[in-house]
Amino acid sequence: MPDLIAALLVLTLVIWLVRRLVGVRHGHWVRTIGATVIALLGAWATISLANQDLLARADLQHLSEADKGVAYGIFVLYSVLATVFLEMLLRPRRGGLRIPHPLHAVRLMGERAVRYVQIMRLAVRHGVIGRRKRPDTVVGSQLGRALTDMCEDAGGIFVKLGQALAAQPQLVTPAVAAELERLQEQAAPADPVAARQVLREELGDLDLVFAHIDDEPIGSASIGQIYLARLLDGSEVVVKVQRPRVAETIERDLDILMRLADRIDRSLAEGDSLDVRELIAGFAERTREELDFRKEAANMIAAAKELDDGAAVTVPGLVESLTTARVLVQRRAPGCGVASPGALDGLTPAQREGLADELLGFELRRMLAGDVFHGDPHPGNVFVFEGRLILIDWGSVGQLDPFERSGLIDFFRALQTNDPALLREGALKIGSASRRIDEDAMDRQMARLLQLGITPDGTLSNEFFAAVITVLQDFGVSLPRSTATLLRTLATLMGTLNVLSPAYPLVEAGQRIGGSLAQDTLMPDDLQQFLLQEVLNNGEVLRRLPRELDGVMRAVMRGELRTRVSILSEPQDVREARRLVNRVVVGLVGGALALASASMIAASAGPKITADLTIVNLVGAVGLCFALVLLSRLLIEILHEQD
Repeated sequence: MPDLIAALLVLTLVIWLVRRLVGVRHGHWVRTIGATVIALLGAWATISLANQDLLARADLQHLSEADKGVAYGIFVLYSVLATVFLEMLLRPRRGGLRIPHPLHAVRLMGERAVRYVQIMRLAVRHGVIGRRKRPDTVVGSQLGRALTDMCEDAGGIFVKLGQALAAQPQLVTPAVAAELERLQEQAAPADPVAARQVLREELGDLDLVFAHIDDEPIGSASIGQIYLARLLDGSEVVVKVQRPRVAETIERDLDILMRLADRIDRSLAEGDSLDVRELIAGFAERTREELDFRKEAANMIAAAKELDDGAAVTVPGLVESLTTARVLVQRRAPGCGVASPGALDGLTPAQREGLADELLGFELRRMLAGDVFHGDPHPGNVFVFEGRLILIDWGSVGQLDPFERSGLIDFFRALQTNDPALLREGALKIGSASRRIDEDAMDRQMARLLQLGITPDGTLSNEFFAAVITVLQDFGVSLPRSTATLLRTLATLMGTLNVLSPAYPLVEAGQRIGGSLAQDTLMPDDLQQFLLQEVLNNGEVLRRLPRELDGVMRAVMRGELRTRVSILSEPQDVREARRLVNRVVVGLVGGALALASASMIAASAGPKITADLTIVNLVGAVGLCFALVLLSRLLIEILHEQD
């Protein structure tokens, strides 16, 4: 037995060395052991066919030195085949197979399977699947109700998805979006006992904190629910409590969504700019941030510091001593949402437009200054009271870098001047192009967007920003997550502005408000000081510029001006060249292995297994099978690419 264990350790070391030699430098111990077992079984079976007595032996001490050498040689051959086979079998196209622990992986697989079954049962029960066909108006309304009920019962991340779909009527039709809007302010309340337990775990004895707290929530969303309460000092507050066990549910659902995104990305054509995994990753990042209420509290504090007492847009006061990762306590905001019946009845049209200007200016000011801005200003998060607006729910925010701020300014200037080239330049400042862009074709698309998106009275279509994202994706421009948040915020803000002031002239207001903000952001009060500072910053460049221009002109006059062309300078060209080279290498290796294996099959040398079969013939047959697998895989990939 000790000899057998020592042999197994040596064989495992051989496999590890083989993996390094063939270029597999990353992986897990599971693959190494798997390759060892496969190679050991293959070598044992091969040698046993030549020596039947070997099957009855449990160690290697009865083998001669020559037999041992042959055995180890065959084992190394099978090691190479097993290593490459496992890499082909287990390695996905993107990333790697991550198995932190077999039992953990099995448990996660079981949980995902149960969740899949649960979602499918809910879809069937609520009629999302298997509905009978009816007139379009009825079907749209019925499907919207079915989706809303299913998302409420599924809970967790599916409620967030329902909210996102409600904000995109161009994707799900207005009828479905109208039904999904119920998810924005109300979801099925959590178990009251479990919710109280969360409060006790975070704040301790509730009798020492609150004089009174309601038993039923006044609002329930996907992550938290809201209770009215009164502190011991008599202050009226609002308590936001995280749903019990929502973090575990959301992590499981995000894992399911990420795996689905991987499958969708692999099914897309190469070079397609729609990166579903990146979109889901951004959605997952924002959702995880919302799970920590301390981040929301920090956003509220940062926004409140820059507001005056008489500001038209305010933020609720925060009770910092009672705020934790799962509980947030803030002063009760008076009033109601701007979309509530009668909320704006006492205001004149001019006052309503003035409130819309204040809300737009508040968001643009924070965007252009690089501060955190409210990322979800839908009507339910904008309260109105005595002619002032109160922004609640700061869990979803955004923040722009200098390039994105410059691009945002170009966006508004393009809307004001109806300039498609400026709109394109702003988009390219924000995003990154994955391939060479036809600027003329992109300008034509942007001109069409401006023509269809801006009405003669200066209002902007609700679908404008979604259409901009679609055009950018068509031209291979990928946007960072913060920019996606920006565009989603602008689209949501547009809807709220129209609630405050119907047919709100966003283009004219952007010119009036955004223009002054951009000037204040980009140009200081002292123009002379600004220009002097710029000259000092670029003094070295200005000093070298005449000499360099003179050198260029001298080279032109002497006919010595040369240009250098860089082959494969574009990332897309590099990927294409790498793919072609890989295919050529696989084809050559597969072809050479097939020829060598055919020669071994035709050979008559080597130890006899049967009267007509030698070990060399058997090894050649194994090699030929492996060559056929390589060539078949290559052929299938080519056929799939043609589809």
